[in-house]
Amino acid sequence: MIGKSEKMIAMHVNYDRLAAEYDRRFVPGQVSDTGRALLEQAEQVNPRWILEVGCGTGHWLEVLSAPDRSLIGVDYSRGMLVQAQVKLNPAQLVQGVARQLPFKSGEFDFVHCIHALHHFVDPRAFITEVHRILRPGGKLVIMGGDTPKNKADWYIYQYFEGSFETDLDRFPLWEKVCEWFEMSGFDRLELVEVEHIRERRIGRDIFLDPFLQKHACSQLALLSEGTYQEGLNRIESDLVEAENEGQDLEFKSEISIKMLSGWKDY
Repeated sequence: MIGKSEKMIAMHVNYDRLAAEYDRRFVPGQVSDTGRALLEQAEQVNPRWILEVGCGTGHWLEVLSAPDRSLIGVDYSRGMLVQAQVKLNPAQLVQGVARQLPFKSGEFDFVHCIHALHHFVDPRAFITEVHRILRPGGKLVIMGGDTPKNKADWYIYQYFEGSFETDLDRFPLWEKVCEWFEMSGFDRLELVEVEHIRERRIGRDIFLDPFLQKHACSQLALLSEGTYQEGLNRIESDLVEAENEGQDLEFKSEISIKMLSGWKDY
C-alpha cells in the first residue's frame, strides 16, 4: 500500500499555476543573504556564460545580470519561463529537464541551482550533466533548504498533514549531494549555511504570511484542496481557542538554507 507521503511525492507541482504569483515571496529591491552568497560565488569565477537550472521566474538570474554576462535559464515550466522573459529579455530561456541539458560540453563558466534540486527526477544525473557542460575552471553552486528535522521548526509541518513526511522524502541529505558531486568529478567542495530564516508571527498575523497561500510553495501546492483546507481549519481552531483563553498564539518558522559548491578543475 502506498502511504500518504508517497502519494504526495508522486504528484507533480504544476508551476504553470504558481507562476503569476510566485515572485510575491521576494521583497522588491532587496537582495537576500542567499542572493549575496550567489553574487560572491559568481565573482570567484568572473563568468561570461551563466546557466541556471530550475530558473523559475528568473529572480536569481536577474541578481547576476551584468552587461558582460550571457544569461541562460532552463526550466520545465513554460509558465515560469514566460514570467522570466519579462524581466530577463534578451536572456536565453529554454524549456527542458535537468537530467538532460541541451548544451554542448564545456559551454558554461558558472552553473547554479536554487531551491530546485528536490524537484528533479534524477538529481545525480543533473550534477553529472553540469560537470559535462562546465569548462575546466568552472563552478557549480546548489542552494536549498536543509532536510527537515523537526515538525516544530515550521508551522506548515504542524498544521498540514503529510507536508513534513513529503519533505523528508523530497529533500536529499547534503551528505548524499556531496557524494554525487564527488562521483561526478567535482573538486574543492564547500558546504556552508548561507541563510537562517527565523520568523515568528503572532495571532492572526499568520494570515499575512505569503507562504500560507495554496500555490505559494510546493509543500502546500502538493496538497489536495481538502487537506489544505483542513490545515487552515486547524489554524483557525487553535486561534479561536487561544483568543478565548486570552493568549497569543505563536507560529514559528525556522529554516536553514545551505549552499554546496564545487569546481571542475580539469
